[in-house]
Amino acid sequence: MTVTAEPTTRSGAPPAPPPTAGTTGRPARWSARWSARWRLVVCLTIVVGALGWVAVRGLTGSFVYYLTPTDISVGHKADVDQRVRLGGYVVRGSLHREPSALRFVVSDGVNTMRVLSTGPVPEMFRAGQGVVLEGALGRDGRFHSDTLLVKHDGDYRAPEPGHRPEGG
Repeated sequence: MTVTAEPTTRSGAPPAPPPTAGTTGRPARWSARWSARWRLVVCLTIVVGALGWVAVRGLTGSFVYYLTPTDISVGHKADVDQRVRLGGYVVRGSLHREPSALRFVVSDGVNTMRVLSTGPVPEMFRAGQGVVLEGALGRDGRFHSDTLLVKHDGDYRAPEPGHRPEGG
């Protein structure tokens, strides 16, 4: 008769079986570590994805696109009553001020479009000036604008010595 001894610890008690996670046979500690890592990866992926989406949406919203008279009249890139921006130059001699509106013609050098603007008029507005208008194409073929923005070349010219700038 053979007697086999069971392994014991220093205290004399048999060692505890290793912890397992279900039927995989892996220690529960290992499984918990991977579970925490996966949660972290998923959270980081969501955060990075959300930041990317916000950045892309923010950038596309900040670009100022506008259509030209050719885009609208020939390219048909705007439908009637669709809000768009129209850019071009005010044709000299086409400016007609009315009590509640301003009528003029905008050109891109190729085609022209009649405009009826009911919004405020900037002080720098004049014939030959570059403008960007916000509004919609009307059924009458005229562009109905409620916002008129003046474009300028951005060149700063210092006043000549001894001259005061206008408005100063």
